[in-house]
Amino acid sequence: MVEQQTIPAWRRVIRAIGRAVVTVAVVIYTLLDDLLFPLFRPLINRLSALRLFQRLGEWIGRLPPYAALVALGVPFVVIEPMKVLAIWWAGTGHVITGTVGLLLAHALSLLVVERIFHAGYQPLMRIDWFAQLLGWLFGLRDRAIGWAKSTTTWQVAVRWVRGAREWVRGVIASIR
Repeated sequence: MVEQQTIPAWRRVIRAIGRAVVTVAVVIYTLLDDLLFPLFRPLINRLSALRLFQRLGEWIGRLPPYAALVALGVPFVVIEPMKVLAIWWAGTGHVITGTVGLLLAHALSLLVVERIFHAGYQPLMRIDWFAQLLGWLFGLRDRAIGWAKSTTTWQVAVRWVRGAREWVRGVIASIR
């Protein structure tokens, strides 16, 4: 019979801290996405309706798989590190700069990277390793979000986002 080993206290503390950090990161990212995407949806729809962007999407959809990967990779490599830099700015005391930078980087990600990903989805899925990696990442994301949604932090954040969304709607309605 194998003896069950107890986990040392320092490892439990590190795991608890890790879980807290992951929870906060997932909650913030998901809430940002939930809060910002509806704001950008009208802009995305208008841009998608333009013939230029329709042709660009069709062209990306016809690219060979690895060319579509490059088309996705270049803006991704430029935009995603901007998010980390913005968080670093905010963490080092430049809260306004960091917040504005994070909002701009997230907006660019929604407007550029997401659109390229959707336009090039079919060619990208013909790259076996990419399709497997994406499946694994989506599964990991879904498990992390499922776990985060089961926390009290999530419930509080959802109420906050609903309030913020209603406030934004009120501001927009008062401007019109």
